[in-house]
Amino acid sequence: MEFKPTRLISPDTLLRKRRGNSYEMATLLVSMLIGAGHPAMVVSGVAREDTILNDQQNVPYPYLIEKKESEEKLKEDNEQNLKYKLRPLPDLESHLEEQMAEVHRLKAQEDIRIREEILQKHLADMELLAVDRYHYRRSHAWVAIINNAPWSVKPKITYTNVNGDVVEAPPSALFIEPSTGFICEAGCKQYILVDSVWNQYNYYINKQAYQRVGDLRWDLRDTNDWEHMLPGEPPEMRTYNTDSDENLVDGEQDVNEEKHLDAIVNWVNRLHIGLADFEQRFPNSEKRVQYKGVIHERFSPYSQIDGKIMQLTIFKNDDCTDIKTRFEYYENRADFMKYLQYKIDTDLYEEGFSKGRNDSLRSMQYYADSSKIRKLYFSPDARLDSLESIEISPGQIVLRYNGRGDNCWYKEFEFKPPAGALKKVIEKFHPMQEGDIGGNDIACRTFLIQQNKIVLRFNYTFGALTATTVEFTKPPKADYGQELVYDEKLTKIYRANPLDPMRTNLELYRLLIEQLKAEDRIKKQFEKLQDDIAAIFDQRRFEKAEPKLKFSIFDPLRNEAARAIRMQQHAEEEEHKRDMASKPADFLAPYLVPFKDKVLNPEESLIIYNACLNDLKTRFVTLLNILQRQYEDLTSESKSLNRFLNKFENQFDNFDYNHLVTQAKDLELKKRMVQQRLTLTHQESQKKYEWVKASLQKDERLNLKREEENTSEESK
Repeated sequence: MEFKPTRLISPDTLLRKRRGNSYEMATLLVSMLIGAGHPAMVVSGVAREDTILNDQQNVPYPYLIEKKESEEKLKEDNEQNLKYKLRPLPDLESHLEEQMAEVHRLKAQEDIRIREEILQKHLADMELLAVDRYHYRRSHAWVAIINNAPWSVKPKITYTNVNGDVVEAPPSALFIEPSTGFICEAGCKQYILVDSVWNQYNYYINKQAYQRVGDLRWDLRDTNDWEHMLPGEPPEMRTYNTDSDENLVDGEQDVNEEKHLDAIVNWVNRLHIGLADFEQRFPNSEKRVQYKGVIHERFSPYSQIDGKIMQLTIFKNDDCTDIKTRFEYYENRADFMKYLQYKIDTDLYEEGFSKGRNDSLRSMQYYADSSKIRKLYFSPDARLDSLESIEISPGQIVLRYNGRGDNCWYKEFEFKPPAGALKKVIEKFHPMQEGDIGGNDIACRTFLIQQNKIVLRFNYTFGALTATTVEFTKPPKADYGQELVYDEKLTKIYRANPLDPMRTNLELYRLLIEQLKAEDRIKKQFEKLQDDIAAIFDQRRFEKAEPKLKFSIFDPLRNEAARAIRMQQHAEEEEHKRDMASKPADFLAPYLVPFKDKVLNPEESLIIYNACLNDLKTRFVTLLNILQRQYEDLTSESKSLNRFLNKFENQFDNFDYNHLVTQAKDLELKKRMVQQRLTLTHQESQKKYEWVKASLQKDERLNLKREEENTSEESK
């Protein structure tokens, strides 16, 4: 029983069908690699059963699983890498027993290593034994890239020999499995025998005696190792006997004269992978591979309604029955979602986002149980408040900032859950730097809302072992219009350094006023913070329930439909503009909006009728007043300039005088233009007023009576 195909389809057909045997896939891959300039060849031989069946269940997951380190872990590492540490106490105990134990441990490790080497050698010998009667009969094809191949255009690999000369390394092979795309060395154990290799130049049969594929020599010019089947190969693949005095140049012949086999030159169409085919990638737009303890699923872009492109499920056992963690990766999401990590044991979800969200959300962690702790991480550089993270737990909200102008980096709110009264607020600040203007160098500020107290702890001063603290008990609120009365008995002060200057009552009063204002701001911030957190989670629930995908304006596969939609919208807008231009202006429409589709009674019709005419008259009167004011200003300026010229006519030179005369003529021209416009506007306004009045009287939407119209005209 031999597993050899009876016929081969062309690489072009394979691209269209996306299904084929190992020989067909190897031929396609080699064709592409040769086109890219690589010295690739098709290898025909024998492989193991797992390789032939493309069974990856015993193969460890070959890719790197990106695991995001938590913010707490990074902060712990930063805290451990402090610049100043206490010097450890000297070790005065004897470590002889420990050293002897270490010697015995190393000796035991060496014994274990030797036993493992013996076991590995035994296993390697066992691998040469046939597993079953089909062990050496499972035909398979794969790809070999011959490094330092004589016909290769790639740079040659060199090394320095014992004499110090730089010489070219002998040809070696690198294998590629066409069914998976994985690259391995020539000594990998998934391949058992190599029968032959071929490329576009020749067909080579392996004549070497060997036990493992890794022992093969890949110098195809050596006829002792490889039999060349077809004549007419390139000169660089030939070897000549240089021991004789024959002239090698004269012995060269035309390659076409050596050929004795005529084959079809072009037996396959040009290989081309279109953009749509490349984007689809997998048959039915998805592919599922089961590795050892991992299931890897991939999807074509835009094939999933939620934009998922990959799902990686990690199991606790190798048989993939007990799920441990699931990773989901997304692209082209309108909400910029990038990945989702779900841990089954702890029921913990973690979502990651790329840059571009309006709320600058970077990632979030939450449990299925909403009563457990939830964490939101933001990009502080993209937010006006420099917020970096929010930690939400029942009765507590913790905010962390990075790069705030007021040096605040930590805020903690304690309240009665759920979303009850605020009990306590803690703020922490970085120490003030040189050049900071204002501030009191506060290190920690605590608002005890229910106890009616404010506690301030300042940064350590020079030479102090403790920190200065100030505790205010808030006085009663003053009546409206009165100032707050300061009582020094309600203030407790601890000075860490007795030499520090005492704060005056005025300074303490101003400090108290500043903290009371800060407390009011904190309360408003807490109310807004609760709304913002609820809005973020509500928005995420909506985005996950109805995911939307986006695409680039440069996407040629989807812009055609989008362009058609935009062109249709543009045509509708142009048609609407033409309809509006062809119809006369509807002066009555704005006044009918409050009444919608209601039938108007005579009183309402008369009110609308008078309002429309009064607004039109007011507009015309305003325009005429503006023109009249411009005419008067030009007249006054012209008279003033003429008086100036008549009075100082003899005191100007010719240039200045001519310039002023020209300016006077321009003023007269502008005055005549404004006067003419004023006259025409007055005439046109009367005509338009009468036309609008007549149109309103004939409008069927107004229920006007003739008698009421006459009465209205007489009243005017």
